[in-house]
Amino acid sequence: MSDRLVLTGDHVPEPAEAPQTAPDPGRSGRRVWSRSGGAGAARAPRIAVLDGLRLIAALSVVLFHYLAGSGTIPWQRTAVELFPTLHKVAEFGWLGVVFFFMISGFVICMSAWGKSLQKFWQGRILRLFPLYWVAVLLSSAAARLGPHVPGEPRVTVGQMLTNLTMLHEPLGVNSVDNVYWTLWIELRFYLIFSLVVLLGTGYRRVATFCWVWALGSVLAPASGIPLLDQLLVPRWAPFFIAGIAFYLVRRAGRIEGETLGILALSWLLMQHRLPAIMEGEGHGIDWKVCLAAITVMYVLMGLIALGKLDWIQWRWLPVAGGISYPLYLVHQSLGVRVIWRWNEQWGPWPALLGVIAGVTLIAWLLQRLLEQPLTRLLRRLMNPAAPPSP
Repeated sequence: MSDRLVLTGDHVPEPAEAPQTAPDPGRSGRRVWSRSGGAGAARAPRIAVLDGLRLIAALSVVLFHYLAGSGTIPWQRTAVELFPTLHKVAEFGWLGVVFFFMISGFVICMSAWGKSLQKFWQGRILRLFPLYWVAVLLSSAAARLGPHVPGEPRVTVGQMLTNLTMLHEPLGVNSVDNVYWTLWIELRFYLIFSLVVLLGTGYRRVATFCWVWALGSVLAPASGIPLLDQLLVPRWAPFFIAGIAFYLVRRAGRIEGETLGILALSWLLMQHRLPAIMEGEGHGIDWKVCLAAITVMYVLMGLIALGKLDWIQWRWLPVAGGISYPLYLVHQSLGVRVIWRWNEQWGPWPALLGVIAGVTLIAWLLQRLLEQPLTRLLRRLMNPAAPPSP
């Protein structure tokens, strides 16, 4: 989306909050989970396929940012000229945003189930911030010291410091990297979902939340109350709502009448919002094709919710899920500069494939060498050991 897209880096489920177990190959894999999520509820197996889908969505956004533009950035010639076929495919890469938001609704509801508000927000902070802080510093350094892309504003120290809060958008400060816009949408989702977590997660409360949010997202734009419009994110609400509803299906092990109604409403609101999303982001592509692609995402999430894809347990999928968030955070600020500076020397295809491989390797290194130790450190700071008894 023009330069934008979210990935929160959640593993599925979060290791610190929901133990991961492999499905027993000798059993059918059917789940019978209680609606209340009480002590008798079974624990969900890791949904490995979501990790793989997250990486696919991230790579689609990478291609969108590298190839979908109609101008000469970052290639100095147009991507239409250099990649006539791949350019047409990359134009649809922004739809990865939709899938990310849908997956986020599913995963956040899953990770929040049965937790206190404090534990919920600790999990969110541990997931989002360590890698984000690293990315802001890395992107700021690249902007100030690396190759300069024409039309790019200079990053100031104050801008960088304000970006570290992840609240720079409501504070009126430009993003160090334009891809950060989705993080503010994610934070607003966490904020309003906190009400459910505070009251206690359960089928009835979560389903009611979906209905109320859907209705509120319809009324907010006409309310004349900017705060309400900001809080309820009407444009993107249907995707989060769909993800939450699919998790309710996952818990029940089947699609029930109410969850089917929530999913139908989210789809109808989505198709109504889609033209405005495409127009607002400058996408001159076919609405019907985009609607069909998003409908396929609904079908995929339905299969995941019903456990039809639980057999997919390839060992590399957790790695794929782990690198998707850092890949999203750094692919534009680093990759576009390298392409702009060296693509003519390397040639179009070597530059494209080399940069994608390079930013993927950087994402893996960030996740392994920086995110994990920073997360452990931050967790210790947030949960200091109790002082010894006198």
